[in-house]
Amino acid sequence: MRVDIHQKIIKRDRIFEGKYLTLERLAVELPDGRIADREIVRVKNAVAVLPLDHDGKVHLVRQYRPAIERAILEVPAGLLDAGETPEDAARRECEEETGFRPHHLRRLIHYAHVEGYSDGFTTLFLGSELEWTGKENPDSTEIIERVAIPFEELIRRVETNQICDSKTILCALLTRHVISETR
Repeated sequence: MRVDIHQKIIKRDRIFEGKYLTLERLAVELPDGRIADREIVRVKNAVAVLPLDHDGKVHLVRQYRPAIERAILEVPAGLLDAGETPEDAARRECEEETGFRPHHLRRLIHYAHVEGYSDGFTTLFLGSELEWTGKENPDSTEIIERVAIPFEELIRRVETNQICDSKTILCALLTRHVISETR
């Protein structure tokens, strides 16, 4: 027997609008008629790509993340620009952050990254057939360090909780699955 779980939005207030996100407070009617508040963060959709070269190395970035107050190792990622496809954004972000442009992209997954309070989705890719262009051009406020490590080292770091970023964890584990399928 299916339970009615739908929540009808009856009021929407914009609390904050910034460059990256908008915060809304919703009043929703629950299936039993009660009213509840929901806070929703509206963001642009994002992409991330795990660049894997022909030598089995992955090209990552290390950057400081103020929200969690530490530097972390992660896959190149960023927001989709207006009118840009996820594939175009993945290639652009990879090149801007690592200097490598992937000629082949394999879509790994498209997922809601914090569905409890945000409407944002992220599309993850495995990038291969990398071309060194040297056109590194991160955003002017992005301070990143390029890091190249063997793919198996990335897996070890994921398995030992040294990687805390969901997009990097998912890219690593899904890529391991892709690699095992091709063997």
